[in-house]
Amino acid sequence: MSDDHDDHDDHRDPAPAPLRGVRVLECADTLASAYAGRLLADLGADVVLVEGVAGHPLRGVGPYVGASAGRDRSAGFAYLAAGKRSVSLDRTAPDDAALLAALVARADVIVRATDDGRDLLTDDAVDAALAADPALVVVDISTFGRLDRPAHATSDLLALAASGLLSVNATRPGDPDGTPLRYRGELSSVHAGSAAVVAILGALFERRRSGLGQRIDVSAQAAVAGIMATALPTYTYAGDVAVHDGRRGVAPWGFYACRDADVLLQVTEDGQWRSLVKMLGDPDWGHMEIFATTAQRTEVMDVLDPFVAEAIAGFTAEAFLAACHEHGVAAARIHTAADLLAWDHLAARSYFQPVAVADDHYRAAVPMPSSPWRLHGTEPMERGPSPRLGQHREAAVASWSSPRANPTRPVVGAGTAAGGPVPAPLAGVRVVDLTWVWAGPYAAMQLAHLGAEVLKVESSVRLDVTRVLGPWADAEPGPDRSGYYNSYNQGKQSVLLDLKDQRGLDLLGALLARADVVIDNMRAGALGRMGFPYEVLRRLNPRIVAVSMSGFGETGPERDRMAYGSLIDALSGVASANGVPGGGPTDFPMSLPDPCAGIHTAIAAVAALLRARETGRGEHVECSMLEASISAFPWPVLHQGVEGHPPPVEGNR
Repeated sequence: MSDDHDDHDDHRDPAPAPLRGVRVLECADTLASAYAGRLLADLGADVVLVEGVAGHPLRGVGPYVGASAGRDRSAGFAYLAAGKRSVSLDRTAPDDAALLAALVARADVIVRATDDGRDLLTDDAVDAALAADPALVVVDISTFGRLDRPAHATSDLLALAASGLLSVNATRPGDPDGTPLRYRGELSSVHAGSAAVVAILGALFERRRSGLGQRIDVSAQAAVAGIMATALPTYTYAGDVAVHDGRRGVAPWGFYACRDADVLLQVTEDGQWRSLVKMLGDPDWGHMEIFATTAQRTEVMDVLDPFVAEAIAGFTAEAFLAACHEHGVAAARIHTAADLLAWDHLAARSYFQPVAVADDHYRAAVPMPSSPWRLHGTEPMERGPSPRLGQHREAAVASWSSPRANPTRPVVGAGTAAGGPVPAPLAGVRVVDLTWVWAGPYAAMQLAHLGAEVLKVESSVRLDVTRVLGPWADAEPGPDRSGYYNSYNQGKQSVLLDLKDQRGLDLLGALLARADVVIDNMRAGALGRMGFPYEVLRRLNPRIVAVSMSGFGETGPERDRMAYGSLIDALSGVASANGVPGGGPTDFPMSLPDPCAGIHTAIAAVAALLRARETGRGEHVECSMLEASISAFPWPVLHQGVEGHPPPVEGNR
């Protein structure tokens, strides 16, 4: 297989979804838990949502089909619950308590979270369930964690404040008068829910070895603190507090006005800077010594910005973006939700899929984002309709009436509750890490955190960008002294290979032949161009899970386009939905689509690995940064699809 495009073709019969047959009881009523359940359902799990008699709080959040509120009309709830089953219970009714206990006794996984501080499933009930079934996996998701804490109401905004994000995310980046601004879309809930799914998958993987479940505790505050880019290492390495006005880490970076529209530009590497200067007509100021390096440009960004803005102002947006593409400079339009729904690239990838939303009086098929990953050797998952409140009470209980099948028999010596802790979930798993910068390393780091042996393949000719960006240990630059690099490559090993030399490629091939997972975030098809398309990988190692993350996916008109997280913010509709009330769009000082894509890629990788261990058959996994961002923050698209206009820009409300 020599063509990059036919990497996707897998003529084997599709395998079952990774979590088919896994029973998940979503005994929770927050956005974080709903998102976790959404991702588990996308992986094939049978998710039963337990709701109070008034229904999940998200049923009371618009937009609503039929232009009026109704508990079965919320498109937001439908997006997060489509394909799940709904059981409505009165916590005070004895019969309902018995029914809940029956569901708990038959579940593989229980997800707990509380919107108002009142648990649908009490601590005592959880303790009893774990005592009765040591193979049960229970995860709690909350603002600060539940370990040694009573239940508490959750707050996305509080988690953003307590994590430090609001101290560096500003209404006008670089403006000393800027004020804190939340990242619209409940960012802490998305990352807490995603972190919960990574942990659940790790627990299910380990359960095959020991037969034991896990008790998992997820803090939204911690989930966001872990995606703060250079803000935390700026303090821990350099002793400096990241500036409150969202000052940039590289320059030029920001919105710039063309003749007919604004565009986003980000120049990260010195080579890109030289390309931009050439593209702008090689002006004298482009060769000034103070602009020679990334560090120097960042230091004098206030001097640099007017030069860049004046040069860009003469272009039309179309001409400027075409020139950037030709010269390898990162730039993008600022999309609205309407642009997304009309975008030929997403249409070519069949990304938006209709979901049925209906009550007794109204029915609509609403275009909604599909899964943030694609498993090319797996049966496609089709989301069912949004469940009506309590619709599946009898059916769910009946289908879960048989005892859960024991997933495995404990392996001798694997560890038991009496004999000591089991190994880390992914102990013994080998990962070849071909990622760099932020999104890819963040994904591979999740596997390292779960105990995998992650070998990062690097080049001494072209260092990872984050190795040449500060903050530096003891203020001394060096490739091993960057707090940015070290923060997102924890727990890995590093090897230098020259992949432009045949010996280097041969050594890489030897590593791949022994690996369980290979992960890259190069341009679409890059691994194939190096001689390792998926078909070759599969012949080399039939059980390998090959994970490719790119900006825009491996097919479609934009597949070859350069991608940074800031560009994805602009292109995914997030920037246009953010800003002061009535304002927007806003560009952000941190490229938060990077860790968003990273955590979703890690989820897909562990899920595919779980399935590969069960079947002995590898998988080709594809993740798109753009699609991960839209899937995680769907609200602009939902409002546009239902109401014909984007949601209002609400600042921190």
